[in-house]
Amino acid sequence: MKPLTLALLAATPVMAAEQAQVQLLERQVSVEVAPQRTQSQFDETPIWKILEKEGWQAAQQAAANNKTSEKLNTEISYQEALNQLTQAVKTHQNEQARQLLAAHPDWASCQRIQWAWLDLQQEVATGYGPKAKQKFTQILTACPDHGLSTTQKLLGWTRNTHGSDILARYRQSAGYQPEAYNKLAYQVHLTQLGQARLSTADADAAGKQVTQLRDAKGAEMLGWQYYRQKQYSQALMWFDQSIQWTRSGSAGTGQPNKKQIEGKILTLQQLGRSEDASRLQQQWASRYPALKKLNAGEGSPQLTKVCKSEPQACLELLYQQPSMTASQYALAGWQWYKLDRPLTAKRAFEQALEAMPGSDKQFQDTQYGYTLALNKAGFEQHAEFLANKLADPQRKMLYAKQRESKAILNAYEQQNYQFVIEHSEAFEDSFGKEVGLTEIKGWAYYNQKQNTKAVETFRKLVEAYPYDERFQDALKTAECAQKKSYKLCY
Repeated sequence: MKPLTLALLAATPVMAAEQAQVQLLERQVSVEVAPQRTQSQFDETPIWKILEKEGWQAAQQAAANNKTSEKLNTEISYQEALNQLTQAVKTHQNEQARQLLAAHPDWASCQRIQWAWLDLQQEVATGYGPKAKQKFTQILTACPDHGLSTTQKLLGWTRNTHGSDILARYRQSAGYQPEAYNKLAYQVHLTQLGQARLSTADADAAGKQVTQLRDAKGAEMLGWQYYRQKQYSQALMWFDQSIQWTRSGSAGTGQPNKKQIEGKILTLQQLGRSEDASRLQQQWASRYPALKKLNAGEGSPQLTKVCKSEPQACLELLYQQPSMTASQYALAGWQWYKLDRPLTAKRAFEQALEAMPGSDKQFQDTQYGYTLALNKAGFEQHAEFLANKLADPQRKMLYAKQRESKAILNAYEQQNYQFVIEHSEAFEDSFGKEVGLTEIKGWAYYNQKQNTKAVETFRKLVEAYPYDERFQDALKTAECAQKKSYKLCY
């Protein structure tokens, strides 16, 4: 008779592969003996599920008074520390974040990529410097599967000006994906289109992607980009393309917006096609009444109103003129300065001063603006030379104030906190308190572990601005550091 195979539990632990011969109703039966689960073993599968669905606190509570594995204990500890590090990075608790990162250097790995991301985010909180670039490159090299996600996150954590370097490093990595790279590059270029003058290569690259995606908004922004560069034929082509895609696109409204029509009208004027511009203006004036006053000249109420609060719109009105006066160039210089474009402001002020006689009542004000733009653009020596020539003592003082504040901001970016503390106090003695610089001084105290002074500084800001949550959070962070009790605070 063919023997039957049965799986039975033995009374004592034996190896699973061990065979035993047992007499059962006088039949010869081959029995495979399975190992017995001892009383000391604990099934922790439910706790892993709790950890996954409810978080580390619920899992920690469920594991209490049970003999759990080292693997489970480590995972619970990691999730707890990850939560603490997330809060520390979010609330600028730099010292606590550094301590957590230093305590677990082995967690900055591909398997613990969230920890590595927080490490990188903490590093770029004070700027995209050499250490941040090094950590970013390390993740790209060691964790190619996470290269794209890391790049996307870093672009969100840093300024747009760093986009080119971040994308270049991603492109050289093992995890480089051409299609994803093109999408990211397009997003970066699209952001830059409305803020800065693109190089020819960048504008061409953006143009190819805009065409491929048939993106009406991207085409409009390219139109304004070329308009600012006075490449009016290119600008007209992109404004026309933007209007066409808006009308035909399934996601569009079917009607071009005011800025698209305005861009085309201004471009037609610059090309000398005044009749075409006038017809287009009349065609859309009923829908967009503001187009009736599009030709705003120097001294017009509309220009005065716009330039008080809308630098970009002011510049668009100014540069639509076939030719600009010295006063208009000076006005443009101040608008570029407001937009934090000191080099462009410098050129505008230079054009104004070339055409403006020294007797003009605006000459001193224009020269003062030129001095500020020079200093902000990095031409400190030339700015200092011109500042000494300013006739108005008040303007000389304002220039000195800007120079000192710039030095303090640069020192903070370079993490020279002692310089920030010393010069902030000298700045206050000379020029009085500035809210932004006072906040920076508070963080400098905090990063120098002078927590009592940090608390005093932030408390004064909270007293002066009781409804500003930023200052309230800063004070709470400093107080936690002072008490060394972050868990109680957060």
